[in-house]
Amino acid sequence: MKKRNKKYNPIKHIIRRDSLYRTIILSQPIADDSKTMLNEQIHAALLAITSGVGKPEHFDVLASTVDIVFMMSMNLFDNAYADEITAARQAMFRLKDRFHRHGVFGFDGEGYNAIKALITIHDEVMNNVTGDEMLRFMRARANAIKSGNFYKGEGIAA
Repeated sequence: MKKRNKKYNPIKHIIRRDSLYRTIILSQPIADDSKTMLNEQIHAALLAITSGVGKPEHFDVLASTVDIVFMMSMNLFDNAYADEITAARQAMFRLKDRFHRHGVFGFDGEGYNAIKALITIHDEVMNNVTGDEMLRFMRARANAIKSGNFYKGEGIAA
């Protein structure tokens, strides 16, 4: 019998202890309480920005919402709502540029309406995806940010 020439490497053979969770729980639609918590954060961020007390954290919540809806629409729903998503992305670019120019977050009328429409689309999309799909798109957005692909102003580093 031939002697094995490679030592057993436990890192190559990882046993996932959360495989039951990933298989059963994440394959189900997103729970209502999770959707409620996420919607509260989104609406609080929108309210803070429209009230004039918006902070970069509020911008990040809205930007994340726009990006995740964009990625889900592109990959899962055959580019549905493309015009509304494009209008919301442009509104977020204008919001970021306004912050860099004036030091305050604020929407114009068109941008506010575009973000409100996108939040409605987000609520509808959340009813049609699983937890695993949502986590996958959140990881994809985090990887895009790490690679430097995020909302930058015109000629201004964010």
